[in-house]
Amino acid sequence: MDKNKYLRVYTDCYLVDGDNGSLIYDLSRKKLLSISQTAYNILKEIDGKSIDSIISKFGNEIIKIIDYFLMEEVCFLTDSPTSFPKISEDIYFENECYSAILGIGTSTNYDYIKVINELNQLGCQMLMLSFKSDSDITSEEILNIFKATTNSFLRCIDVVIPSSFENIFSKDFLNQNIRICSITYLGSEQFKTEENKFHVLIKRIKDEELNWTEKIVRANFTFSLKSFMESKKYNIALNRKICIDEFGFIRNYINHQEHFGNLSDTSTSISQVFRSPEFQKKWKVSNDLIEKCKSCKFRYCCFSNTDLHYSNEKWYKVNSCQDFESVKENAN
Repeated sequence: MDKNKYLRVYTDCYLVDGDNGSLIYDLSRKKLLSISQTAYNILKEIDGKSIDSIISKFGNEIIKIIDYFLMEEVCFLTDSPTSFPKISEDIYFENECYSAILGIGTSTNYDYIKVINELNQLGCQMLMLSFKSDSDITSEEILNIFKATTNSFLRCIDVVIPSSFENIFSKDFLNQNIRICSITYLGSEQFKTEENKFHVLIKRIKDEELNWTEKIVRANFTFSLKSFMESKKYNIALNRKICIDEFGFIRNYINHQEHFGNLSDTSTSISQVFRSPEFQKKWKVSNDLIEKCKSCKFRYCCFSNTDLHYSNEKWYKVNSCQDFESVKENAN
């Protein structure tokens, strides 16, 4: 190893520590690498230093750790350590609204076509249509809903619907509605998940209704460079999201208690509610501001829609996760 070289941590590899250990977030390859607290502290200290000075301080044994992180492509050697600036953490959102959920049931009396048009004006990109099992909606009305999405900004539509409506989602229908990403059929005879040739994820569940209470598991952790930067400043699950339940109440998430008006009131404007400081308040409560979450190494890849409450000048999650078991570190 050339002792005149300098060691640098790749700018897209972020070191994150917590009470439950430390992680390296590899933002380009979307990988998590678990490391010990000792390795975390060493990496923080040796970044940008020459190999010669590193060995002088830590001894020759440090070469094993350096070789490991070079192999994992966390670090690299260079002659010009100052030529690699940090990645900008500035966040720019192309659209006002990122996602929305519409609940539709037998008690629904709001104009969902009008709502979809208003969401489109906000630039909504992701939409979930959740039809309850007691919905008395007709096949014709469902077709009209999808017609309203034809020339929209939507990139993805997730559908939750009783299995009795399965005949609607024919080959021709899916071919015409290429924005549909997933369909969950309620009340199916068996639980089954598959992907059809239109790359639509098909889920069949026995439950008659969705359980909106989340179970936070490591398998669901996900991140990208953009979401990582967003999660440092925002609540990535609630940020730029709006939900309207089957009764017309506007909420941050479909099962939150607090609401911000009802569409039965003709003076209620979705855009006015969406842009109000009261509605957006929880958007900016990142995991760095939430008790327990702020000291968790997974805080930048944990996506949770759970409600938040503020008490004694501190933020808490209403449904907090169970402590994750320690995982074996890959370096010491």
